[in-house]
Amino acid sequence: MRITNKLNFTNSVSTSMGGQSALYKISQQLASGLKIQNSYEDASTYIDNTRLEYELKTLEQVKQATSSAKELTENSMKALQDMVKLLEDFKVKVTQAASDSNSQTSREAIAKELQRIKESILQLANTSVNGQYLFAGSQVANKPFDSNGNYYGDKNNINVVTGSGTESPYNIPGWDLFFKADGDYKKQITTNISFTDNRYTDKDKQGYLNGDSAWKHLIGQNYVKDGKLDPDIDFEDKDRKLNFPPSTLYVQGTKPDGTSFKSAVLVKPDDKIEDVLEQIGALYGNTPNNKVVEVSINNSGQIQITDLKQGNNKLDFHAVAYTPQMDKTEDFKAMEQFVKDNGLNMDDVTNAVMEEAMKNGDITNPTSPVEIELTGKDGAKQKFSFSLAQTDFIKSNMTDSTNQPANGADYDNVYFEKDGNTVYGNVSQVIKGSNAYATDSTKLSEVMAGDSLNNTTLNLKVNSKGGNSYDVSIDLGNSTVSFKDPKNPDQTISFPIMHTDPTTGNSGVVTAPNEITYGQINNIIGMFASDKVPTQTINQTNNKIDATGYDNIQQLIKDSQATVDVSMDYKGRISVTDKLSSGTNIGISLSDSQSGHFPVPPYSTTASVESGPNFSFSANNALTIDEPNVDLIKDLDTMIDAVLSGNMRADGNSADPRNTGMQGALERLDHLADHVSKLNTTMGAYHNIIDGVNTRVSFLSVNVQSIKSNVIDVDYGEAMMNLMQTQLAYQASLKASTTISQLSLLNYM
Repeated sequence: MRITNKLNFTNSVSTSMGGQSALYKISQQLASGLKIQNSYEDASTYIDNTRLEYELKTLEQVKQATSSAKELTENSMKALQDMVKLLEDFKVKVTQAASDSNSQTSREAIAKELQRIKESILQLANTSVNGQYLFAGSQVANKPFDSNGNYYGDKNNINVVTGSGTESPYNIPGWDLFFKADGDYKKQITTNISFTDNRYTDKDKQGYLNGDSAWKHLIGQNYVKDGKLDPDIDFEDKDRKLNFPPSTLYVQGTKPDGTSFKSAVLVKPDDKIEDVLEQIGALYGNTPNNKVVEVSINNSGQIQITDLKQGNNKLDFHAVAYTPQMDKTEDFKAMEQFVKDNGLNMDDVTNAVMEEAMKNGDITNPTSPVEIELTGKDGAKQKFSFSLAQTDFIKSNMTDSTNQPANGADYDNVYFEKDGNTVYGNVSQVIKGSNAYATDSTKLSEVMAGDSLNNTTLNLKVNSKGGNSYDVSIDLGNSTVSFKDPKNPDQTISFPIMHTDPTTGNSGVVTAPNEITYGQINNIIGMFASDKVPTQTINQTNNKIDATGYDNIQQLIKDSQATVDVSMDYKGRISVTDKLSSGTNIGISLSDSQSGHFPVPPYSTTASVESGPNFSFSANNALTIDEPNVDLIKDLDTMIDAVLSGNMRADGNSADPRNTGMQGALERLDHLADHVSKLNTTMGAYHNIIDGVNTRVSFLSVNVQSIKSNVIDVDYGEAMMNLMQTQLAYQASLKASTTISQLSLLNYM
């Protein structure tokens, strides 16, 4: 090979460039502290560094987010702790008010303090931090509660990212705080009429009855109208006491499993109250070896029933008793002697009276007085006239479906309660199996107490905005609504319960009974409440409604919604609001047609039981002392009312017969305080999780940073050694190049 000057020059330049490049690279490493500056220098190092950088950014974001969430949980816990303290103060004040030594003036002063405590709880519920409301759910920019405790947030949790694909909640929605059910509590209901010893006409002697008291002590002087029975001789004297006729006890309600029942039974005068309570328990499903409810009588002579299964919210109760009553004591004794002399049975007397009184089959409207004829041993017949003495268990200030004040016999044949421009049913519609409240989209079949909607008809009575009265029949089995035209009572108009035909979009299909929703029932109520009803019958053919009929009904529903809103409220109750008025003249009564109808006499001391109505929307039913569901502010308002009225317990004869009184308030307050405490515990758990994540992320950041440093950061000692070596090599190459470049053939000539 021939070595030329050109080759020497080329090699020298190449070596020089390589040395300069190596020096530049090491200089850049020393200046930046990084092994590489560009991805093409070392793909493996670049990829590892990018991945670790991403992880560091993620960890930093998690740390920042959890730090913010941690601050919110701490503020939330403080607010919840303060609420528990306020509820404890509230209980102390109610206990103070329950003392008999308080005057009306002192109770009013206590009620004002209770009102301030309630307002403080509302203020805590509206706590905001950095412009975010703690208890508004995901609607953090909106104030969650108004002064009445109505909630305007949502039920959603807010989550903070705690890692790749993981999240943790860090808030308690206001819905959970004020309304969410506690699955570890039992429903407890009570009557509001106290059983007293009615043998005495002197009120001071009419003490409260207990489980050992005889049923005849409850009836007492009501066996006769003149009140001249001797409390000692006629009731208690071993040889001279009278043989009183049994009473007919009608009981209806809802069992813990959600099924309804109705029953009629004869109660003997010498039966103990405890025996009657056992019979009531058996109607709910109690057996000698298994109890599903606890039935007792409290110190105020009121019956209390407790569902023994936690979390249930369906228990309901109503009862009334009728006892044959004569005008005069002497007439009663003559009848009693005739029965005794002729070997007759007082059970037969009661059944004969009830057969005459209940010919219409409706216990809310018995015939009284009635006349019966008894036949003696010799065939002689004698007539006796009886009235019915009614023994109430529950009373209210409601109006029955005939527009008369409701009495103790009325159960769910009553008008909805009214509050300003809203009327609402007081019975929550609860979905079977879940204990969740019904919404507009809930099907009636999901709530009904029975197994089928066939032969189920709802009676709807409406006093409309325009002053018209409608008597409407909603046949659920046939999905048909019918009513008499108020302007032409001889004309009956009907229309189907329908939904949009999905195949056409502009015609209707008759809704199957089991598919009918509460929203459809609410639309029907709204139509009548606003006087937006068909003026002629709308027919269906083969379960189809033509476009004209469909458009007619749809337009009527739309027009009605412009003035009246009918929907399921937050407690699953039908609520009707008059949009154009601060008050309303709308009246609504909605009941199952089977309501109030019982097995016909004769009865025995063994209960005759039938299935009850499928639905109850508003009722003169037992009062709720406690239940799994809470309604915190409304509950506190009720307790304040109890303090103002001075009622120790529920009192059916008071101005507010559906208030459970201060004793009921104290039991409920324990639940409310526990409810908030459990939410505080939940929030504490959220805080601990987030705090743990925050601490762990800090450690992980250090570890990842260390790994990243090993991957991308230059080793300065190694780099300096490389620099020195490269410089020496570079200088040597330069010297060699200089020496070689000076050589020529002339040097060897």
